[in-house]
Amino acid sequence: MDRKAVVADFLTKCIDYANASIERKKQRGEVDLIPAWETYIDFTQHSIDEIHTGKLDRWFEREESTDLSQAKRIDIMDMDHPQRSAWLAGIVSPRPLILASTVDENGIKNLAPLSSVMGVSNTPPLFIASFSKNKRKEYRGTLLNMRQTGKAILHVMPSTLQAVDWIDMAGSPILPDQSEWDLIDITPHNESELLIKQAIAAIEVELVEEKELPDAVARLAVMKVTHIWTSSDIIPETGLDVLTQHGMDNIMAAPDGWSKKVDKHYGPKE
Repeated sequence: MDRKAVVADFLTKCIDYANASIERKKQRGEVDLIPAWETYIDFTQHSIDEIHTGKLDRWFEREESTDLSQAKRIDIMDMDHPQRSAWLAGIVSPRPLILASTVDENGIKNLAPLSSVMGVSNTPPLFIASFSKNKRKEYRGTLLNMRQTGKAILHVMPSTLQAVDWIDMAGSPILPDQSEWDLIDITPHNESELLIKQAIAAIEVELVEEKELPDAVARLAVMKVTHIWTSSDIIPETGLDVLTQHGMDNIMAAPDGWSKKVDKHYGPKE
């Protein structure tokens, strides 16, 4: 669904809610409140009409990217850490957001959002992810738990605002003896205590090795994929509707907008 259709659908649901509210107010005798709701319905319907007629198309236009005709070269090492992070996150974006679940040797479960997960090999099936340290100068719980148990589940979450809230909560600082599972309204799958029932897909991985990164606090984890969880036997050749990190602290749904199939990398057809 494109952005115009999403907004129009949302406004239509707002009108449905307003009509239902009017009926409830009639039953309660609150007739003096009804005119305000009727005005709201009229205005909202007018907005929907303008979306459909194209009068608001300019609101949905993306800002065109400019080329490098007037480019300048910036030394990224002259920046401080926040500036450097913002530039790199803004340029190499969007990045898929993964919600990783692990458990430590004491049975305390952990949830953490990851935006650095990347597939680097299909045979053998290998993923990588980078893990930095928190404000207590400790490596993230996900990496610490994988060191103990060797395993994690990487979840692809639905492209909903509720899932964004889950990810935001999972990234908030908590004490080591606490679990993000107790803070978020998600449901463990009956097949696995680490599997999130609300996810649209999940990947089980095992920690293969860690790599030190040159002059960096972060460490690179190499993970082998062992199993995938999916609700369909059909391969998602065009990808899934997922959440991505776009820029520094923004989460958006993807794909959004146009797409085009590319297949020249397969070479001439035989």
